[in-house]
Amino acid sequence: MFVSELQASTEACSFSILVAHMNRGTESCSWNLQAVPKEMAMKKWSFAVMLPAVVLVFLFAGCDMARQALQLQKPSVALKGLSFGDIGLESATLLFDVEVSNPYSVPLPLTNMDYALTSGARPLFSGQAAAAQTIAAKEKAVITLPAKIGYLDFVQAFKDVRPGSEIPYKADMTLSMDAPVLGAIGVPLAKEGQLTVPSVPNIDSIDWKGKVIELLK
Repeated sequence: MFVSELQASTEACSFSILVAHMNRGTESCSWNLQAVPKEMAMKKWSFAVMLPAVVLVFLFAGCDMARQALQLQKPSVALKGLSFGDIGLESATLLFDVEVSNPYSVPLPLTNMDYALTSGARPLFSGQAAAAQTIAAKEKAVITLPAKIGYLDFVQAFKDVRPGSEIPYKADMTLSMDAPVLGAIGVPLAKEGQLTVPSVPNIDSIDWKGKVIELLK
């Protein structure tokens, strides 16, 4: 009787220990099954966070390289000629013949040109000329940029110079353009040469009859 009870207790104890081990194994298995998706989720989250940063690094590096390359090949400009166009009692037109070389593989829009013209120590004219033109990709072209000068400024500049004579001049200019990647840039240019002084119109030289007819049209 005692032996039978002892065996029953032993079997019950063994069964309890087995169940406990099984429960622990189940918990361990459950923990492992839950841990795997969490690790994978963490990896996916880290990848999603890092990917935009890596892309930005490459983009900035590419932009810097492109900007450096473009800075090494800026457009070249040169003043090929300077002369006067129409001259009237209201204004005179100064014509700048500028050669522009576009090194880029895309068109190069020009915007304007600032200029200052002197003869020795005497300032002649200064201002801004419109340059709403575009230079084709990989092309070189000579363009004429007109600059309007007030009549009084024109007369003052040449008041003691005989018409038809030549005077030395120095032109300092900056041609502005819209370069790819770089954006708005200004390319300086300068030239010295001889400028032929034109005749200054006076009141007696004006065809007043023609002016009246033109106004009445």
